[in-house]
Amino acid sequence: MDGFSAPKSKGAIDPWGLPLEGLDPSRAELFQDGSHLEFFKRLRQESPVHYTPQSQFGAFWSITRFHDIMAVDTNHQVFSSDRDIVIGDNPEGFAPLNFIAMDPPKHDVQRRAATPAVSPRRLQDLEVLIRQRV
Repeated sequence: MDGFSAPKSKGAIDPWGLPLEGLDPSRAELFQDGSHLEFFKRLRQESPVHYTPQSQFGAFWSITRFHDIMAVDTNHQVFSSDRDIVIGDNPEGFAPLNFIAMDPPKHDVQRRAATPAVSPRRLQDLEVLIRQRV
């Protein structure tokens, strides 16, 4: 086992039997039936930078290998998070401020303010309370 495979449930979609150009990893049922891991495994092997031209959310790219993800994530001049970070478009006029959907330097300022609240030491102090509430 490669750490990315999971047993498929009965009726799960088999990504290995579909044409590569037809793979759409945004389909909700993949996550419901557990077959999403095999979809991403195939994409990592055969199309690590994969374009889905048509989906429920419109066209989008999937980046599935660590070094490619890091190259995208750290190149804010080419790959901006400033508009949003979701597949699909937000409705017209819906643009809530969210630091995860900001580019540096605005993102960095917001992250510095939030980081102490989720430091390992702070989470350890809150562990009992978090477990009780979850």
